[in-house]
Amino acid sequence: MVWNATSLTKLVMAIHPPNSIMRIDEEGGYDSEVNSRPNIVLDARMLGHSGIGTYVSDLLESVAVVNSGFRFQVIAPRRELLPSRMSEACTWVKGTSPIYGLREQLEINRLAKTADLLHCPHYNAPYFFRGPMVVTIHDLTHLMFPQFLPNRAAFVYARLVMRAAVAHSRLIITNSEYSKRCICQRYRIPECKIRVIYLILSHRFLSGRRKADPVRLKELGIVKPYILYVGVLKRHKNVEGLIRALSLVDAAKRRGIQLVIAGRKDRAYQDLDTLTRDLGLAETVVFTGQVRDDDLHWLYAGAMALALVSLNEGFGLPALEGMAYGLPVVAANNSSLPEVVGDAGILVDPHDSKSIASALEELVGDERARSDLGRLGQERVKLFSPERFAEAHLAAYREALAGS
Repeated sequence: MVWNATSLTKLVMAIHPPNSIMRIDEEGGYDSEVNSRPNIVLDARMLGHSGIGTYVSDLLESVAVVNSGFRFQVIAPRRELLPSRMSEACTWVKGTSPIYGLREQLEINRLAKTADLLHCPHYNAPYFFRGPMVVTIHDLTHLMFPQFLPNRAAFVYARLVMRAAVAHSRLIITNSEYSKRCICQRYRIPECKIRVIYLILSHRFLSGRRKADPVRLKELGIVKPYILYVGVLKRHKNVEGLIRALSLVDAAKRRGIQLVIAGRKDRAYQDLDTLTRDLGLAETVVFTGQVRDDDLHWLYAGAMALALVSLNEGFGLPALEGMAYGLPVVAANNSSLPEVVGDAGILVDPHDSKSIASALEELVGDERARSDLGRLGQERVKLFSPERFAEAHLAAYREALAGS
């Protein structure tokens, strides 16, 4: 048999199947330098989702532009979910278990057996895993607002698995000082076990920025200047409170605007749609449903302001994205949002509809205020650097591997 790059690759792949950490270099040879690096197993099954999926994608893309000194096994359902900008030291591993439940507990524990370090980007870490582990806990929403979960079993699972993740991890990563305080207080752990790493505007988001497209906006049902909400419709996001606040805005000002709610029409949608009709806002509130990346950029580009009045946020990425487009932000004065928005928005009590309505009225009626806050926001987003994001995660990996 004549050995060439193709035949050698086939032989190696037969010995080390795709779930293996072995890599083949461009000439078909064994990449010993890459394989001598510590192996980080990353549970990336939520790639393609908003929120945590975006966090994982941003992490993989950010690490690709620095010399990490690690190799990565990336667990995901399909290879095409992985971002195109990824380190050559990343290997795809197929993981098919759904998020939350027994199957993920068994599968991730099995796939992580070759790990020098396991990174779980959500609290649902494998309960019985006892190797070195870093867990990202974005917030405690599932525990603080159990009434928003689908059933009692979901709350019990969240409480059990999160407690184990805190206990068994060497380090915890979270997205804000607020979440850090909450985790420390609830689990009575020292602050030195937690690293705060703020989220970022990804290369993908920044490269996708564009000007508004009036034609596309009209196709989405947007025909007036509008205030934008971006995110899921879960109850802790307080979309209901935002709609109720809109009904309190001066009628003359309200007639000249729309509220655009960009988020997947999940189980909460029907109640919100009914509310808008009951309040006489059916012509004022636009539910776009889940939008493509292109549409999201057009929505940001065409908006006059962004509203994010959640009852709890681990970070609040839409606020950062809106500020990148020069949008003033009406944000809740609680949880992490003051850390993100800073002086680039108006902070309101999310439990007080009149407070929210007053802020909306102020921005609708004052173009100068919108412009000034927009400029402050564009300056502020420069603080959220992809390089800093990557280096902070890599530092956490090194610390965890050292046994801190």
